[in-house]
Amino acid sequence: MDVWQQFIILLEGVPLTLSISIFSFLIGIVVGLPLAFIRVYEKEISFVVDAYEKIFRGVPEIVLLLLFFFGLRPFFPFPFGNAFFVACFVLGLRSAANQSQIYRGAIRGVGDEQMIAGMSVGFSKWRAIWYIMIPQVFNFSTSGLGSEYALLIKDSAYVYVIGLAEVMTRSLQLAKSGPGDYVTPFVLGAAIYIALTFPFAFWLDKWGNKRKKKIGL
Repeated sequence: MDVWQQFIILLEGVPLTLSISIFSFLIGIVVGLPLAFIRVYEKEISFVVDAYEKIFRGVPEIVLLLLFFFGLRPFFPFPFGNAFFVACFVLGLRSAANQSQIYRGAIRGVGDEQMIAGMSVGFSKWRAIWYIMIPQVFNFSTSGLGSEYALLIKDSAYVYVIGLAEVMTRSLQLAKSGPGDYVTPFVLGAAIYIALTFPFAFWLDKWGNKRKKKIGL
């Protein structure tokens, strides 16, 4: 099998890699953003967020994937019997732990004055967070979110352990099926990961900087 044929086979795994990364990233936003605000503004229960972050940042992704897919599947065949769901769910929860740190730093960057101003005109705490803080927090978070997206693309390679045929799995299959060539499939796979990772992260960082300049941050 020539290099071009191997490259085509690896490209067939790109949609799965991107799907896992995008869904995981969105889960990370939905879970990580509230965690950050709870950590900052709800001190009484911030220990719960701290425990969550320590678990999902401290345990390797492979362990989490195997635990959820093989450990929980006998008890909850739906949805933990679905490898795609488990991949998105686990990587999403892991991303939420990372993103909560990004948002927490952004909240500090925005400053408490914004919250005080919102509440002084009659906003409740969580209404001020929704309408005043969150839009500005995203402006401060773009660089970190770009790095987190790049990390998710790379972390998606771990889903080979639960049988999903994304780019990494296909690289392994090509390496094992070829005539002893373990270099070409992985070099091609690495090139694909670079192509998927850096352009978006670079664009998001640039867009964020332009956005912050536009609104005077």
